[in-house]
Amino acid sequence: MSEAERRFRDRTPRSLAAFDQYSQTTPGGVAKGAYYHAPYPITIERADGCHLWDVDGNRYVDFVGHHTGQVLGHNHPAVMAAVRSQLDKGVAVGAPMGNEKELCAELCRRVSSLERVRFCNSGTEATLHAIRLARAFTGRPKIAKFEGCYHGSHDGVEISVAPPLEAAGPGDAPLPYAQAIGMAPHAIDDVLVLPLGDMKAAEALIATNADQLAAVIFEPKAGTLDLPPDISSHVRDMTSRHGVLMIYDEIVAFRLARGGAQEHFGIRPDLTTYGKVVGGGFPVGAFGGRADLMDQFDPRAGKGIGQSGTYSANPVTTAAGLAMLHALTPEAYAHLDRLGGRLREGLNLAFREQKLPAVAAGIGSLFAIYLTPGGVAPRDYRSGLALDRSGIHDTFLALANAGYYLPFPLSMCAISLPMGDEEIDGLIDATIDAVAASAGNFSPHDA
Repeated sequence: MSEAERRFRDRTPRSLAAFDQYSQTTPGGVAKGAYYHAPYPITIERADGCHLWDVDGNRYVDFVGHHTGQVLGHNHPAVMAAVRSQLDKGVAVGAPMGNEKELCAELCRRVSSLERVRFCNSGTEATLHAIRLARAFTGRPKIAKFEGCYHGSHDGVEISVAPPLEAAGPGDAPLPYAQAIGMAPHAIDDVLVLPLGDMKAAEALIATNADQLAAVIFEPKAGTLDLPPDISSHVRDMTSRHGVLMIYDEIVAFRLARGGAQEHFGIRPDLTTYGKVVGGGFPVGAFGGRADLMDQFDPRAGKGIGQSGTYSANPVTTAAGLAMLHALTPEAYAHLDRLGGRLREGLNLAFREQKLPAVAAGIGSLFAIYLTPGGVAPRDYRSGLALDRSGIHDTFLALANAGYYLPFPLSMCAISLPMGDEEIDGLIDATIDAVAASAGNFSPHDA
């Protein structure tokens, strides 16, 4: 057992007890897979602003942000007031209450490509419905996605998210790989996998398969890989040239600007999927785009494309989401961007000066930390495979011991609005110490 793990266990005995107890009633002791990390997850008792407190009384600066969704931090006054007000009116009534109309209008005001919006309950549902719509509208059976990118947990997209290299095929023409055991046997037949690091090869594959492709789905920050800034424009141009719809997955990236990543990168997709921020901390999914596409769901038209769900457009969720969007002002985005730049620049400067085998990457208020001696973050899934991950565990635990709560394995980290220079500079110092302490425990090689 490493020193980082020993100290972690000493600090969190009640989390261990909670984990052991929960393991008796749920697989692996966690309610969902994202909660787990070895040796056991921290059990949180309460949250406020940019801080969390665990059941042992330890305080953490929260750089998880509920999987990037709590961009305002926890218990934001405007969001809490909106939720309390709606709770007094009703939680779920089986009919419109008005919040969903206002949230639709706010999204359409913010995002120029949105002419119509529909709500669902998760990002997974959002990509499922967007893909189904693309197939129905075009009459084509296949979609294309990029290797290493995650778009939810339904059979249509959980393909080649993290394929073993021996099953992934050639780099310029990846083979589809069913990521989850138990998927429909023929799910891979309807998915074309594109290489994220080779746009020429990707376009050749799209051109060859265009008559069968309903859409290309693309996620503009791909888990905070160090993607070229013009990659969104490349994907938009390729799909337009070959008459294929573009689905832009902004379930995470919508936090980058008032109009989301498409405003940041200057593109106009056909359909966009949303989650996280749009729900203000409550379960949510949404998708929208061109009117001629979205109106396929119009029940008055009798087109036969259904989309509903008991808790879709839940009034508490839509009230919270609307309050969150109203709080995300231009000043808020400027503050988040400044802190993100300060963090990445500060980390990378310190890594270089102290000759530590690590690099920070990201965009806006999102970041990732990679353990690599070359000082270059991976730009696609396969270059990420070349990294030695054996030092990540101790680095992660050392940061938790220092009072900084990051996702495992140090990717998809998020800054929240209540943070300031103190929290950013504190994380820089703690990360340098953690990487330096764990650097001797792994044998990195160039990516």
